[in-house]
Amino acid sequence: MEGHVMQEKRGMFDKIWGAMEPTSQEPTRQAPMMEMSTSAFVVGEKIQIHGELTGEGDIHLMGKFHGTIDLVGTVVIGESAQVEADIAATNISVGGHVKGNLIASGRVDLLPTGSVTGNVKTGSIAAAEGASLHGEIEINRRQIQGQMERDRIGPV
Repeated sequence: MEGHVMQEKRGMFDKIWGAMEPTSQEPTRQAPMMEMSTSAFVVGEKIQIHGELTGEGDIHLMGKFHGTIDLVGTVVIGESAQVEADIAATNISVGGHVKGNLIASGRVDLLPTGSVTGNVKTGSIAAAEGASLHGEIEINRRQIQGQMERDRIGPV
């Protein structure tokens, strides 16, 4: 019985890892996204997180997140993501829905499926056709680098 359960679990992992492999030979169009490390932390579509995320590294959110994010690294909000959080990071890419303020010392990319309800403070911003932003934008490359530490999101 125990061997059968382990075999099912192995099969489940094979399906998950196999799903991450490209399945077609169609040419893919490059999306205007930042480079992420291959060791990015991924939050799946069916996962919900409430709390505070801090540290160094990249994260790809595809599920729901409620709280604060303060990272030295890239934050990618996937198309299916629902995020209610203030986010401070080096780079932020939004393909899903974010309700909260964004602070990026590097760049903010709003993808065609992305929407932000909140203010954005960054050194650089790009918005694709179809993206939406309801809030104020402050772009100042020289000032944002020095202000990033002061503007970091503190404990709630």
